[in-house]
Amino acid sequence: MVRGLYAAATGMINQMTRLDKVANNMANVNTRGFKGDQVVSRAFDEELLLRLDKGQAFLSRHIGTINHGVYVDRLVTSFNQGSLQETGKATDVAIKGDGFFVILTQEGERYTRDGGFMLDHEGRLVTLDGWPVAGQMGPIFVESQNFVIDSEGNVMVGGRYVDRLRLVNFQDLQALRKVGHNFYINPDPENNLPIEFEGEVLQGFVESSNVDVVRETVDMITALRNYESNQKVIKMIDSVLSKTVNELGRV
Repeated sequence: MVRGLYAAATGMINQMTRLDKVANNMANVNTRGFKGDQVVSRAFDEELLLRLDKGQAFLSRHIGTINHGVYVDRLVTSFNQGSLQETGKATDVAIKGDGFFVILTQEGERYTRDGGFMLDHEGRLVTLDGWPVAGQMGPIFVESQNFVIDSEGNVMVGGRYVDRLRLVNFQDLQALRKVGHNFYINPDPENNLPIEFEGEVLQGFVESSNVDVVRETVDMITALRNYESNQKVIKMIDSVLSKTVNELGRV
């Protein structure tokens, strides 16, 4: 009986995590280049149930197996391409295909799919938070809106080559970790093997979030219903235990 109480409790915790995932995805449905997360759950290891006849272990019979509920194994990020929206702004850049822009921050290099850039007072191409966008030779200086970025990421000002966007990709995308501000880091040193960029750069476009609102709404309703079901199981078990203690105990 108590075993069922714990199993239902793990189910409620699991559904709460799913609701948190849905809330975060829905909050970023309009965030450029955002990649939605999915929850991967696993059951606890199963245990073999035995029946002992007359207390003799050698007369035991297999009844079946039982586990102690479920738990969240990990969050998996979906790196599917978001839709591309044309803005016509020279500072907006999108990646069609796999790959990331490299951003230079005080904490080191960060990676993002958000190509909604701007120019700072020094004429550098920067993020909306002011972090420089990395080129092959460091920060990219274009000085004015009169610049062109071709499909390979080459930056041209007045027909003159200035630099090339640093575009990177990774063998294991699930090794990347979100660190806020729509940035990723790569904490796994074994995931640093360079992969040649095979995508296409589009100037005057931005990539929208890949969050599917309909799917997230369905996930939210499903998680709420599952949470309520586990809650009812706990109430039922609590009621049975209460009767066991207060009524059977008097007999």
